[in-house]
Amino acid sequence: MKKRSVLICGLVLAGAVFAGSNLYASEDIVQLKKSNHQKTLHSLGIEVKTKDLERMTTLTDENGKKWIYNDFIHSGIFEEEMRNKYIEDVAGAFIEVQDEIMQEHAKVGDTIPVILLDEDLKEGSFSFNRENGEVLVFKLKYNENNGTWDYEKEK
Repeated sequence: MKKRSVLICGLVLAGAVFAGSNLYASEDIVQLKKSNHQKTLHSLGIEVKTKDLERMTTLTDENGKKWIYNDFIHSGIFEEEMRNKYIEDVAGAFIEVQDEIMQEHAKVGDTIPVILLDEDLKEGSFSFNRENGEVLVFKLKYNENNGTWDYEKEK
């Protein structure tokens, strides 16, 4: 019985580290992620219920602008769409800008980033929450002149 409780305790601790926040055995990890994303989206002027928060859903901000929602873990969907839509390597440059933001700004305990892109897949934002509640927002824009994505920290 002792070995079993140690194993269960280890799994719970490993899950808490992975989720980047306090996690209890009874919590639903998907709901926790959606709740964190809902907080991030709120700071961007987008109100959405967690039950309606699905990958590749179109969301509308408070100014009426439409954005396609995804998260960092599933950003490959955006990259695949970019490869299908454009001749130039928009997707490769998009991978690079995500990596650069994560390398320079992400810290242990940050939530999984939220990615919003416009319908053309050439403008948007990359955002995540810190454990202290701070939301970091990076505005993204594809620069057609040099084939890179530019980003600027907004908040």
